[in-house]
Amino acid sequence: MIRSITIACCVGLTLILISCGPKTKIVADWNAPDVEPEPFKKVVAIATSQDKILRRIAEDEFIGALPKGTQGVSAYSLIPEESREDKEAVRSILEKAGVDGAVIFRLTGVDKNLEYSPGTSHYSFYGYYGWAWSTFQTPDYMKWEKTVSVEASVYRISDEKLVWSAISQSTDPESAKNVIDDVARLVAKQMQQAGFVK
Repeated sequence: MIRSITIACCVGLTLILISCGPKTKIVADWNAPDVEPEPFKKVVAIATSQDKILRRIAEDEFIGALPKGTQGVSAYSLIPEESREDKEAVRSILEKAGVDGAVIFRLTGVDKNLEYSPGTSHYSFYGYYGWAWSTFQTPDYMKWEKTVSVEASVYRISDEKLVWSAISQSTDPESAKNVIDDVARLVAKQMQQAGFVK
């Protein structure tokens, strides 16, 4: 019985440790091979979402995650709602604002997968009162795992060139705000490591 309890505790502890691991990570990134990274002076954050509130939160969160040496501006504070999809209007606005870099965030997928782990059985023999056996079993473990994927694309405004791109994945996020916070922090950090912000 003690062995069964020990194994059940180990399974429980393993599940707790797995759930405490990083929930958001960069799973792929790309640098333009012909571009020597140069830190941007002013970066605009653009979140593509029909939800205005989430869009504003995402843009502000990324701007807040940028290192002190880079000025950031949220697209919603520069680009009027009615001009959002007008490329020429956006070009003029960004040029007037002195923006030299842009980061576009786009939700690329929300997937659900069933995670299954079979249970185990343990048999013990008690001979004190004769013979007897009993079964102690840890139950099968099943849960749905949700994965949210977000693409971040970094452009140099002067020649409209894609210079860096990454895909992040968030596993079982508690809320959209958690995904936004984690992605903003990770992308800002990766951009700094790549030399695009300082």
